[in-house]
Amino acid sequence: MFTGIIEETGMIRSLEKSEAGCVLSVEGVSFGRELVPGESVAINGACMTVTDRWESGFRVDVSLETLAVTRMGSFVRGERVNLERAMRLGDRLGGHLVLGHVDGLGVLTFRERKGETEFLLVALLYDHRALVIPKGSIAVDGISLTVNRIREDSSRKECLIELAIIPHTLDVTNLGDRNIGDAVHLEYDIVGKYILRSQETMLPGTGRPS
Repeated sequence: MFTGIIEETGMIRSLEKSEAGCVLSVEGVSFGRELVPGESVAINGACMTVTDRWESGFRVDVSLETLAVTRMGSFVRGERVNLERAMRLGDRLGGHLVLGHVDGLGVLTFRERKGETEFLLVALLYDHRALVIPKGSIAVDGISLTVNRIREDSSRKECLIELAIIPHTLDVTNLGDRNIGDAVHLEYDIVGKYILRSQETMLPGTGRPS
């Protein structure tokens, strides 16, 4: 379990692909020596299990399933990634409850600076529109953010969410590295996902699960 509050950014050192997935190494990490094999670390919001660690980095195995729903297979050497270790019982929940299970990809379609704030528009799958609400929470590349507004166009089957990014978030995450057209990892609020699932499985007219 995570909070969406990024601890720091690291750099991709290597990515070795195989038939089983890939092995990913991350460098430039201040807490590398504190990690233990088996520990969870979210990389751009995707929960990964540490298989090895050293003074300034760590290594994880990325499964084929994770590669299918994230852009981790296209990471390149030197790319900056957001990192967060799993929360401890009793920690402050500064963001929102994030599982580290990426639901899919969004696409950055627009960004504009107004004063000190950066406004972003992210396109998501139209079928996922029920999972976002104005002023609700969403994790974008592992960052806990608030949805300002939602722009829907049913004729074009398009759903865009507007995000307002403060300077601190730009300073401590990799959001400033993203360009128009880039894909980002999305994880929707777990509460909304459970409510939607509950509604989908109710028997019509009974109020009971099917």
